[in-house]
Amino acid sequence: MLSLLAGILLAAAAAEGTASAAQPAHFRLVQVGEGAYAAIAKPGDRASVGNAGFVIGTDGVLVVDAFMTAEGAEELLASIRALTKAPIRWVVNTHYHLDHVGGDSVFVKQGALLLAHENVRAWVRTENLKWRKEIKPEERAMLAMLPLPDVTYRGGLTLWPGPREAVIRTPPGHTGGDSIVFLPAADVVFAGDLFWNETLPNLIDADTKEWIATLDAFLAEHPSSRFVPGHGEVGRPLDVRFFRDYLVGLRSTVEKSIASGKSGAELTAEVLPLLKKRFASWTWFDQFAEKNIESVEQEFRGTKKYAPAPPR
Repeated sequence: MLSLLAGILLAAAAAEGTASAAQPAHFRLVQVGEGAYAAIAKPGDRASVGNAGFVIGTDGVLVVDAFMTAEGAEELLASIRALTKAPIRWVVNTHYHLDHVGGDSVFVKQGALLLAHENVRAWVRTENLKWRKEIKPEERAMLAMLPLPDVTYRGGLTLWPGPREAVIRTPPGHTGGDSIVFLPAADVVFAGDLFWNETLPNLIDADTKEWIATLDAFLAEHPSSRFVPGHGEVGRPLDVRFFRDYLVGLRSTVEKSIASGKSGAELTAEVLPLLKKRFASWTWFDQFAEKNIESVEQEFRGTKKYAPAPPR
């Protein structure tokens, strides 16, 4: 009896070890609906950085974003293949930033079509990494090789992986070229970087006034949805409201500081402690808080530089 029990325990341990070894190194896979999965980037991982996801239908697979690197995308592909052999038909890029498009080529090689807002095609090779003080020659070469979207849209479209629809919409706020993917049957929103869960956002391209309006629409139109953010854990409407509160509070405190006559470093020094009281525990606070204050001040003063709109 003891030897039998020992054998069972050893087999269970071996199976657990195999399952653990099979887990992705760069993300956690979270099922958010029937056939719908979020790939949540592990904190600090440089191969994934932003989140991704996919939807398995009877007619094929829809991928939402492709991580920062081919390494992360290859692992995402392996996770998809562990669940289905259906063809990967589409990749929707929620915006042009590198941590969401860097792995696109992996899926292009699988025969997938790239879909994105029309501005993504104009910006993906020209605007990426502009936040760096210096872009190295090898980085410029990498950007020049990023695949361009095969299909672009201005107002959105609907895909049918089968049998359930995937509705692509283009609400404003984060970059001027954002997309979300809504799955009505599952009540799931892949929100891209229009939602950051307990994480300070990158505002380099943002119009925070429009962004707040978009988040208000999320709350009104999706009162019970699960939201897959561009960064952070899968959230609910309350998490979206907390993120909205960050943007509202940021704008309010910056506006008051401007009204009192402050600007630049003096304004940042006044606003930063107020943000710390509530949001210091959020991911990337130290990296983005001061930059966010500076960016919103530029919005109010009309001095912020945005990516140039492509010719129509």
